[in-house]
Amino acid sequence: MKKTYLMAAMAIVAVFSLAVVAPAGAVPASKQQAEILGPVVSNDDGTATVRARYICPEGFHLWVSAKQSENGTPDQALRLEGSSQIAAAWLQSHPAPGTFTCDGKWHTDTFQIDTLEQGFGEFQQGQAWVQFCLIGENTFISKSRWVSVR
Repeated sequence: MKKTYLMAAMAIVAVFSLAVVAPAGAVPASKQQAEILGPVVSNDDGTATVRARYICPEGFHLWVSAKQSENGTPDQALRLEGSSQIAAAWLQSHPAPGTFTCDGKWHTDTFQIDTLEQGFGEFQQGQAWVQFCLIGENTFISKSRWVSVR
């Protein structure tokens, strides 16, 4: 009798595990990706641009951020959460809906980052830690890497 209950319990756990792993209507991982295409281009007006290639389903928000050390070299501390506080320059943006496209197809776009929402400093030639994050209701797509600044 105990063996029957144990097998029934294991079957129920297996069914619920499958439901968590592959919920109905889930967008395949192949339709949720991003890559940062370098370099970051620093503009004379204190803004910069970041180019990225991405694919996402509808209903996503976007955040693009880049941080740079005082001498423009990679500082591994800038990879940490909250590290904008120790950066010499931090430019970022939350592009408005309609300025990027999430429709399950690949797109390549250039995004302006600046200090309008929050941030400080100006970039110099060197390297910057760039974060490109697409945020959905139940999905977070994040790509980060060191990118040349010119």
